Amino acid sequence: MILSIGILYASNIKNNSRTIDNVNISIKPKSNYFISNDSIRSLINNEFNFNKDSIYLSRIEKIIDSNTYVEKSEVYKTVGDQLEITVIQKEPIARIISSDSIFYLDKNSNFMSLSELQSVKVPIIFGYNEFSDLKFLTNISLMIKEDIFLNKNISQILIDQEQRISLKLKGFKTIIEIGDNKNLKNKIQNLKAFYNRAFTKNEIDKYKKLNLQFENQVVAVK
Repeated sequence: MILSIGILYASNIKNNSRTIDNVNISIKPKSNYFISNDSIRSLINNEFNFNKDSIYLSRIEKIIDSNTYVEKSEVYKTVGDQLEITVIQKEPIARIISSDSIFYLDKNSNFMSLSELQSVKVPIIFGYNEFSDLKFLTNISLMIKEDIFLNKNISQILIDQEQRISLKLKGFKTIIEIGDNKNLKNKIQNLKAFYNRAFTKNEIDKYKKLNLQFENQVVAVK
C-alpha cells in the first residue's frame, strides 16, 4: 500500500510539472489576417513558464484580447494537455486619417492599428477629431460596406468643422452632403434615385455638390 501511494504521488508530481508544448491557434475569419500565429504565441509565451496546472486560461484570453487586432478570444485545454486558442479578429470598415495618425475603425466603433500583414480597401475618413460622432461614422461606414451601390461608388467620408458628414463619389469630383444622421436611410434612397437618373444621362460629373439634407429631395449644385 505504501509503495502504491508512493508511485501515485511520484506520477502526480511528474504530471503536474509538465508544461504545455502543443498549442493550436485558429484565427478567424480566414480571409484577412491582421495578426499571425507567431504574434499570438509571442504575446502569451511567458505564460508557458509555469506548469500546466498553473496556467490561467482567463489571463491568456485577457492578454490576447488586449491586442489591437483582436475582438475576442477563447482559450481552453483538451484532455491531452493541448491548448486550443481561437482568435476572432476585428473587422475594419473604414480607415481614419487624422492630423497625427492613421488607423482603422471597426464595426463595433473600436480602433485598430494598420497591419503589416494586410491592407483592406475601405472608405477613408478625413476630418476626424475628438468631437466626431463615432456611432454615426460606424453606421455610415457599415452602410457603405453592406450596400452594393454605396460600396461600389463611395470612396471617402468627409467631416467638416461643424461635424457634418459628406461623401465622395469614386471617379467624380461630386461631394454628397449628408449632414447629420437624421433620416439617413431616406437620404441614401434619394441619392440612389438621383444618381441613376443622372448617370443614365451622363450628367453626374456636371454637379459639384448633391445636398441630401432637405426632406425627400436632392439639391444639385453645378
